[in-house]
Amino acid sequence: MEYVGKCFNGEGVEVKNLRCKLIIAAVYVFLMFLLTLTVALNSYAAESLTLEQAIGLSIRNNPGLRAADAQVDAASAGVERALSGFLPRVTVTETWSKTDSPLMALGTKLNQELVTPADFNPAVMNNPDPASNYNTRFLVMQPVFNGGREYIGRTQAKLAHEASLQDRERARQETQYNVIKAYYGLLLAKEYRKVAAQSLETSAGNATLAEARYKAGAVLQSDLLRAKVQYAEVKEMATRSENNVKLAMAGLNFAMGVSQGSEYDISGTLSPQDRKVEMNSLIGEAEAGRPDLLSMGLNRKNADASVSMARADYMPSLNLMGQVDWNSGKIGGDDAKSWAMMAVLQWNLFDGLATRSRTREALAASGKMRALEEQTRSAIQLQVRQSYYNITASLDRIAAMSSSVREAEEGLRIVQRRYETGMTTFVDVLGAESALIRARTNELQALYDNNIAQAELKLAVGTL
Repeated sequence: MEYVGKCFNGEGVEVKNLRCKLIIAAVYVFLMFLLTLTVALNSYAAESLTLEQAIGLSIRNNPGLRAADAQVDAASAGVERALSGFLPRVTVTETWSKTDSPLMALGTKLNQELVTPADFNPAVMNNPDPASNYNTRFLVMQPVFNGGREYIGRTQAKLAHEASLQDRERARQETQYNVIKAYYGLLLAKEYRKVAAQSLETSAGNATLAEARYKAGAVLQSDLLRAKVQYAEVKEMATRSENNVKLAMAGLNFAMGVSQGSEYDISGTLSPQDRKVEMNSLIGEAEAGRPDLLSMGLNRKNADASVSMARADYMPSLNLMGQVDWNSGKIGGDDAKSWAMMAVLQWNLFDGLATRSRTREALAASGKMRALEEQTRSAIQLQVRQSYYNITASLDRIAAMSSSVREAEEGLRIVQRRYETGMTTFVDVLGAESALIRARTNELQALYDNNIAQAELKLAVGTL
């Protein structure tokens, strides 16, 4: 740096000699190298991301989908639990007791097979010594018939599992839609930033033009002030557009389920998309395959099964049981062994109208589910129609806005030339500039709305 300082005189003017030129050239090359390195590092830090990659990230990382997966696992466990109604129940118990109750003391000795004739002495029977017993019991209970509850429960568990799968699919579709919306929102924010940069350049040019005209004495100072105010407003718009890009990037990261501080270089453009299928065909497709409607239908069937489950309490139940007992005065002993088999038949003849009320409640819940299913079907039809019409409207707006941009650009060019020659006022220049900004932003908004409406249509049909 010492040699660089010598290449300038005391007033900061460059000294023209070969050595100084070489030093200055070397400094310029070094600075350009640092600039290139900085740009390269920034480019490397921003990972490229396509829409398909963004969707893939959301499928792997989105917390909402992980919650849906957990619900599917829970429903699968419910199917396994319902199977237990057909299988035997096997239990082992260890019970210790000690008593001086005449009846229980004699029973304890009988179970331990230790009764002697002396135990039947009235004096001994009425005032027995405390008897201690350890009972080990192995019990098997096999359901035979319980009014069909096992079959109904198994059916309900399967319906709930199938419904959870449909809910998970719908959650995937909604997650994908949110990613698409956020991705297009980031594209829109970046396009707005370009428009803001173009508008800032145009506004700066108009300010320069007004300043030149003012210095030439051709216009009043008010024109220059208006130009500066307009430039400040457009500069504020550019700053706001830069912030919107950052916020849109954070929104995309949120939709994907990744850190909101992540930086990605997204690709793609906002281009018009037309619908290719007739609306009635799309409505039929939505009614036949939309996951949340299918889930609603499965839940309605489950509610119908609940009516049969409530009515099952009117039916008798039959269960078989078998047990083996080991009784001893010491823990783990096997002084006496016995077994028993039982068949238990139970029929609820009257339970205070509890079964009747549960049946009525189940019938009401089933009717509610049917009404909700019909409401959902009608809402889906409306969503398909709305998305379909939104695409049509957006295409008309795109065509109109594209023409408006060209007309606004030409209008601004004409007004600027007229202002240069003093044939119009600066107010007209500002009006033409504002009209061009509106036309460009409206065109971008129409393109964004078109792309979002296309995604909404697929979401409404259930094909996203």
